[in-house]
Amino acid sequence: MGGGRMVDYPGYSLPGVAASLLFLLLTVKHPACFPFRCPVDDFRVVGPALPVLAKVGEDALLTCQLLPKRTAVHMEVRWYRSDPYMPVIVHRDGAEVAGLQMEEYRGRVEWTEDGTHEGSVALKIHQIQPGDDGQYWCRFQDGDNWKEASVLLRVVALGSSPNIHVEGPGEGGIQLVCTSQGWFPEPEVYWEGTWGEELLSFSKNHVLGEDGLFYVEDTLVVRNDSSETYSCFIYNRGLEEAKEAAITLPEKLQTELASSRVIGPSQPILVRVGENIEITCHLSPEADAQSMEVRWVRSHYYPAVHVHVGGAHTAGEQMAEYRGRTVVMSDAVHEGTLTLRIHDARTSDDGKYRCLFGKDDVYQEARVDVQVMAVGSTPQITQEVLKDGGLQLRCTSDGWFPRPQVQWRDRGGRAVSSFSEVFHQGSQGLFQVETLLLVTNGSVVNMTCSISLPWGEEKAAWFSLSGW
Repeated sequence: MGGGRMVDYPGYSLPGVAASLLFLLLTVKHPACFPFRCPVDDFRVVGPALPVLAKVGEDALLTCQLLPKRTAVHMEVRWYRSDPYMPVIVHRDGAEVAGLQMEEYRGRVEWTEDGTHEGSVALKIHQIQPGDDGQYWCRFQDGDNWKEASVLLRVVALGSSPNIHVEGPGEGGIQLVCTSQGWFPEPEVYWEGTWGEELLSFSKNHVLGEDGLFYVEDTLVVRNDSSETYSCFIYNRGLEEAKEAAITLPEKLQTELASSRVIGPSQPILVRVGENIEITCHLSPEADAQSMEVRWVRSHYYPAVHVHVGGAHTAGEQMAEYRGRTVVMSDAVHEGTLTLRIHDARTSDDGKYRCLFGKDDVYQEARVDVQVMAVGSTPQITQEVLKDGGLQLRCTSDGWFPRPQVQWRDRGGRAVSSFSEVFHQGSQGLFQVETLLLVTNGSVVNMTCSISLPWGEEKAAWFSLSGW
């Protein structure tokens, strides 16, 4: 008997079959998975390695890629911020799913179809806003299996060219105030002297506006007799760009600052809640202020309580809490006198104000103290007999501003220390008062609960009880 014989089939050989099987195995594991479909749990999602940079007002394109590369037409692709159930946009089986989109992205996002058959998707966001800044997630879902990747969008805005104006002279010298608006994120601000040396700011005020952009106000104090050049730089780290302004203080400027000043009320303005506040300022010596900018502010140049330029109100610079409540009386503007009226005084109006007259970026100012007050209700006294036989008196009142003083007195007018005092400030800024007094002996009680403000306004209640 002879040995077994290998039978060759036309066009096939054992090494050829083995090679075909190996090719099939490698093809299934090949990144493209072509021509077979990948197992549903054998994929991942990648996003860009670096943040996507986009300027405010422009468009941004966010991309992510399905790996191994394959069509994503049959899958659900979901872009979202922090909550997958509040998406920026959702695509399922090649069509956008309506009704799930976050309100702030409606009409501003666009799905691009160019790379979907290779697992590449892109989200275009139109008219980029500061609120778009941050992390996004791109999620691919096939059946019950999903994978996702994050994309970081960095929103930037280069603000306006800085403006340097002069205020003073005041304590310590002249103030150079560098202002600019329209920045995002919050920029860095620094000053340099004539020889490039960095100078320390006196104060910084960076305000996030209603549009989501930053307003910058940075103050440098210099000597009254300075003739050096000072430069203000505002730097956006995201864009690695800066804007600058420079100013030199000539002798003429010193003369102008010394030639006039602004005069305000010599005493604090005292006003009750609900009344009108009137702040009058004037130039000395008398001069026509018609062409000047007159600005009433609190601690900073911007936002302002009211800005009056050329006889008109500049509404865009006004603090939200003063909108619709201010008017300027300018009958005597040619003599350099203007009065700001603030309607319906609130507790939040209490404090210091600055009145600035400016021309050609040179400002003189007066400081004004406004004291808002509210006299509360007549106190109410209630009693409670304690288990140990003592007596507790409770005195309450509300509607006071500022925080009042509370005092118990006996029938001889002598002060008696309270057991406790509690002050609660409500949403309107008014104080509610509760004070307790413990009386442990005596057969007759004659007590007065007095609540008062620093200006002498007082309300009191009297309590009398015999033989408790």
